[in-house]
Amino acid sequence: MAVIHDDIGRRRFLSQAVMGFGLLFGLGTLALRFIQFLVPSPGPKRVGAVLIGAESRVPMGEAVSLDLSGHKILVLRTDEGVVAFSRRCTDLGCLVSWNKEREQFLCPCHQGVFDKTGRNIAGPPPRPLDRFEVVKRGEHLYVSIQSV
Repeated sequence: MAVIHDDIGRRRFLSQAVMGFGLLFGLGTLALRFIQFLVPSPGPKRVGAVLIGAESRVPMGEAVSLDLSGHKILVLRTDEGVVAFSRRCTDLGCLVSWNKEREQFLCPCHQGVFDKTGRNIAGPPPRPLDRFEVVKRGEHLYVSIQSV
């Protein structure tokens, strides 16, 4: 009975081992970068106050539509003070508008209705409107905008 030995030399073995480890390292790095591409780590969020003007710019009981740093905002002045909401409906992202007579925000897409506090009260919107902090400094109003 003959025994066949596949004798690999030391040099060839080390060469193949180094190439194998290099290939594994390269594929691992590629996989890590691909995962980072798919799920990016959240960067630090900055909050900045954007001047929207004098309080008198927003008439009592009415809402003023603004576009601040890419955010579409409705600023509403009531007896309780000045509040700011995103115009994006929480259902499909359509732009809501203020109805002064009903004192409600209305969404034209699926008849979503929000009260003057931004709370969803009718229709399919799953949650209240996003709210922005309004800061009053003297006669001027500022809205806190979060950016990435």
